[in-house]
This record gives sequence, structure tokens and C-alpha cells, in this order.
Amino acid sequence: MAAAVLVSTWGLAVAGIALAVVAGAPWNSDQGFFIVDTANALVYGLVAAVVLSRRLHPVGWLVALTAVGTGVAAVVAQLSVLAAPSPDDVPPGWAILQGTAWVPGTLALMLVVPYLLTAESPPRSARAAIGAGVAAIAATLAVRLADPWPWPASGESFSPFGIRSEAWARLAEPVARWIELVVVVLGFAAAGQAAWRRYRDPAARGLGWLAIGVALISSTFVPLLIWAEDGPNHVTTLFVPFLHLASQAFFPAAILVTVLRRRMFGIDLAVSRTLVWTLLTGMLVAGYFATVALLGLALPGDDALARVLATAATAAGIQPARSWLQRRVDRLVYGEASAPALSRVGRHLGSAGTPEQSLAGMADSIAASFNLGSVRILDASEAREASATDAAEVPLVVRGEPVGVLLVTPRPGERLDRRARAALAEMAPLVATAVQLAAVTRALRESRGRLAAARDDERRVLRRELHDEIGPALAGIGLGLSAARNLLPESADRAEELLGRLRGEVDARVEEVRVLARGLVPPVLAELGLVPALRELVMRYEADGLTVVVRAEGDGVDGTPPEVAGAVYAIVAEAIRNVSRHAQARLCAVELSTIDQLLTVSVQDDGRGIAADVPRGVGTVSIRERAEGVGGTATWSPGESGRGTRLELRLPC
Repeated sequence: MAAAVLVSTWGLAVAGIALAVVAGAPWNSDQGFFIVDTANALVYGLVAAVVLSRRLHPVGWLVALTAVGTGVAAVVAQLSVLAAPSPDDVPPGWAILQGTAWVPGTLALMLVVPYLLTAESPPRSARAAIGAGVAAIAATLAVRLADPWPWPASGESFSPFGIRSEAWARLAEPVARWIELVVVVLGFAAAGQAAWRRYRDPAARGLGWLAIGVALISSTFVPLLIWAEDGPNHVTTLFVPFLHLASQAFFPAAILVTVLRRRMFGIDLAVSRTLVWTLLTGMLVAGYFATVALLGLALPGDDALARVLATAATAAGIQPARSWLQRRVDRLVYGEASAPALSRVGRHLGSAGTPEQSLAGMADSIAASFNLGSVRILDASEAREASATDAAEVPLVVRGEPVGVLLVTPRPGERLDRRARAALAEMAPLVATAVQLAAVTRALRESRGRLAAARDDERRVLRRELHDEIGPALAGIGLGLSAARNLLPESADRAEELLGRLRGEVDARVEEVRVLARGLVPPVLAELGLVPALRELVMRYEADGLTVVVRAEGDGVDGTPPEVAGAVYAIVAEAIRNVSRHAQARLCAVELSTIDQLLTVSVQDDGRGIAADVPRGVGTVSIRERAEGVGGTATWSPGESGRGTRLELRLPC
């Protein structure tokens, strides 16, 4: 189907050109529109073939209708010249196709196609606009076919369907002008709707070009409305065909840009060549006509010199224009290509052994790629400490936050031009990502070191508890048992008393071992959940005179993940242990709540608080490390009443 459309439309264009050579008609407005129709048959035929080759979409069929209609109009225009005995004779009836064959497709481009270039179904308002456009197209065709001109002056009618009524003969032209006005208004409305869609949805790329293209085609009918009653003049003879040609050269490119930007129909490689050819053809034709017109006004005498100069200027601009267009079309079709410098710099992200080596390699690659004297990559802390130099600074930003600076120094005797600065600015996001990655890696390495140190501290605490508390107690129990054994033959009463004391000592040490074991892996936490485990934990401190209250708000507390619950339990246990040993408090409140998948835990006492000059101990470091280990934070502040200390945890759950 696509091949048939291409062959038929290009065949009509070639036939029209051949007939024009044979007819040799003088230049007038009809010949100007013949050029427009021929160019439309070539350009729109190619665009329709590209679209229909990938998908049988209504847009492709309407573009094909435009190409066929304008091709038929071009052929009929030259056949009419050959068939007419003289310019004053009424053309044959089939010549009406010259003025009507182009109408359905061309008007559909501006009144229907803009609403169909969407990835989703058109809304109700768009369907109403499409209906109004179809009605305007039908009315335009009906008036043109029913116009009895030149009847009754010559007794004949140009159209075989002309209504020979004097009243209608007087009304036909005003009605046609009013319908043209409606077409222009609907065209600008379609352009405005495309622009509004682009404004409301910045991701709808390409609709801005479509809006400009529809507005250009609509504007080409305005001169016909203004100067229609004045008859042929220099405006309708030269300017209007040139304006039509320029707009019709731009509009197919706008369609292809919209299709590509919105990823419609799966068009890729063919569009690159088609779009370059379409834009280049339009630019060359428009540039040739404009140059001829300007040189014809500026140069005296015959316009042959103007044509020669225009041809030379157009030929000289072909290659630069094609290169410029090809780069931009390739970017449109294939996206942002990886520049060699960017590729060279990016290789260091995966090949370097350490983040520092990666940044050093990137700096060397940037310097080599852009022929710079030196390049330094500084993170945020280094940038604050760096002294002012003559080097140019390129800020490195990730998600709106500065992460460092790229210090660039040109080679001696050179300076950084605008192009080099623009290239460095394009390189900056990649370098900024590497700087942030290096910072995160360093922070992770330091965090692992702190976690290892915290684990060693916890092991030392356990060793101290076992060596200084439980070990001597067990040794003392062993000595007591030996003494009791020695007393048994002589004094049973004293031995019994000693054994009772030893039994109490054993029970106390057993409870200490249980406390240590529960602090490491509390069974109740896995069996009943976080809140019951905390309530079981605080019951152990009632004998020491410390009242601990646990409050939980929100159903999300019971669904806390095991790793977060384990961290919370260990932190609360450490915090209450510190309160019991050091705060001299009577009351401690533990509150838990969840808001938006965030678990908040506070431990607040009414004790003496923490002095500002007290260094952080092992417990404080352990609490902070445990919170950070599950992605949370731990902060200390004075209590709400000014007494005691408040520990607040924020953990993702």
C-alpha cells in the first residue's frame, strides 16, 4: 500500500512537470499554484508512504489524500492549458478538478490531522472540532462544484454541477468567502489547541511544531480573503503561491517531528532521510524564490542575472544546510548521541579501582579531550577550602544540591571560549554523579569502620561484664562452696546459712546472664512483637526504683520489619540502661508512633540530663550506628520540661 501511494503520487508529479514543459504556459497565479501542487504531491506522497509503511493510521491516509489530490490538480492544470483553444474560452468540465481535487486533503491537514496526532483517543471536544472541520471541507467542495461561473455572462458553466440560478450566481462568491473565513478560524483554532496541549503537558514534545505548521497553512488563506475582489495582482500572483509553498514545505516536517517526539507508528530510520530531504527541499525552493525576488528588485534590467545569482547562492548553501539539518534530525530520531569525549570520561566510572582513581582518571580525560592545561575535581568540602585561583569553575550539582566544583585551567596563552564552556557544562552532570558516588563510597567505608569499632566496643563491654562481674562472682561462689564443705562436719547451721547466701548469689548472676542474652537476641521480640518485648524489658527496672512507661500509637507499630524492630529494641535497651545507671531519674517514658511509613521512637527521662562537656561514650555511638544501619537517625535534646534527656529515633518502616 505504501509503495502504491508513493508510485501514484510521484507519477502524477512527474506527469504534471512533463505536461508543463509541453504546454509552455506563461507565468501567472495558476502556474504558481501548479508549483505548489507538484511539490505537495512529491513531499506528502513520501510522508504518506513512510507513515503507511509502518501503520495504516488515518493520518497516513489523509496525507496520502493530500498528495493524490494536489497531484491530480497539477496534472489537470497543464491539461487545461493544452485543451483550451484560447485563454478566454471556458475550460472543459473536467478542469473543475484543478480547483477541487486539492481541497479535501489540504483542508484536512489543517482541520482534522492536528486532532488525530495523539497517542490516545481524541476527547469529546476534539471530536466536535473534527466534525466541524469535515463539515467545512464538505461545504467548500459543494460551493465550488455548484458555482455556475461564468454563467450567465457566457451562457456556459465551468462546473458540470453548477446550479444555474441568478440568485445563487450572486451568492456563490460571498458564500465561498464566508466558508473560507470559517476554514481559517477553524485552522487557527486547531493550531491553538495543539499549542495548548503542548503548554499543559511539557512531555508532549513536537506539538509546538505542529501548532506552528497549522498556523502557517491557515495564514496562507488570509491574503485570498483580503485581495479576492481585486482580481489578479502581484500579491496573488507571486506572494500567495510562495507563501503556500513555504507552509506546505514546513508542515510535513512538523508532522514527522510530532510523530517522532511522541514515539508514534514506530518510524525511525526512514524518517531521518525523509525529514532531511523534505526540510532541505523546502528551504532550497523557498530560498531560491526569495533570492530571485529580492535580486529582481535590486538589479536593473533583465532578470536572467538574478536567476543565475540565485541559483549560485542556493547551490552554495546546499551542503552546509544539509549538514546542519542532518545533525538535528539525527538527534531527533536517535536521541543524544554519545560524544567521544563523554564516552572516554564515562569509561572511568566502571574501570577504576577506587573512587579517587575514577575521579583522577576523569580529570585527565577531560583535560586531554578539550586540550586544557589542567582539570581538578573537588568535592564540596575541598571546594570550600580551596583558595581563589584563575581557574574557571564549573559547578557540580545533583538533584539541586551542590556536590563539588570542576576547576578548569586553559593552556598557557589560551582562554576558554563559549563552546568549551558549553561542552564542560554538558559534561558536568556525569562528573557530578561520579563525585557523589565517591562521597557515598567514602561515607559507606567510614560507616563500616564505625560499625566494626562499635562491634568491638560491644564485645569489650561483654568481656568486661563477664570478667569483672560474673567471673569474680562465680569464683566467689566456688570459694564459698569449698568453705561450706569444710564446715559441714563441724557446724551444719553455719554451713546452711552460707549455702543460702550462695544460692541467692547464683540466682542473681543467672539473672544477669539472662539479661545479657535477652539484650543480644530477645526471644519475646520474635514471638510477640516489638511493643510486648519492650514492656517485658522495662519490668526489670522496677526493682531499681525506675518507673518506665511504654506507649504505642498507630497500627503500623505492630508491623515493623524484624531488622528495624531488632534495632529499636537494642537502642531502647541501651538508652534505658544509661538512664538507670547515670541519669538519677525516677520516670522514663518510651513512646512509639508511625506516620507515613516512618517509625518515631522517643525515650525521655526526668533525670539530671547530659552536660554539654560530657564526651560521647560507647552507648551513644552504638545507638547512632544502629539507627544509621537501618536507614534512620538518632538525635538527643533536653526534655520537654527542661529536665532530663530526650532521645528521638526516626526509622523507615
